[in-house]
Amino acid sequence: MASLIRDISEKVSIPWLVLVVLFISVIWGNSLVVGENSGSLSAGVVVWVQGLLQSLGLPFAWVSNFLIRKAAHFTEYFILALLASHAFDPRRSAGTEGVVAACVLCVLVSSIDETIQLFVPGRCGQVADVLIDCSGAFLAAVIRSALVRLRRRRESGHSA
Repeated sequence: MASLIRDISEKVSIPWLVLVVLFISVIWGNSLVVGENSGSLSAGVVVWVQGLLQSLGLPFAWVSNFLIRKAAHFTEYFILALLASHAFDPRRSAGTEGVVAACVLCVLVSSIDETIQLFVPGRCGQVADVLIDCSGAFLAAVIRSALVRLRRRRESGHSA
């Protein structure tokens, strides 16, 4: 039993896994918000982003509710994949196991997320959103893996 626990603790970081579970709870909690309230929240973000861009003297009219909602999908799963890749690769090996586990988790969470929305008034689950979610997750996994490998190369170069 002790050997099993040691094996798991070498492959999974419990603190990072707790963060993953908490973040999934936030994602699914957002999916339970009825369409009208969700739309109001997105509209508020649109106004804020447009105001920020306008105050910086940048074009702002192009920012739309659609863009904000899709960017939120991408960003949520980018963050989830970063958290999950830390959880499943605590030794920063940048091996394929941790990356695959993080990506599979993100596909499952996203699919469940969109399914939840099918049962919430004013919301609808969309396959396109799953693809956007997975794109964010994939990019995060690739970036993290590349950074870990770069760090390992630098460390091995300094110790040689």
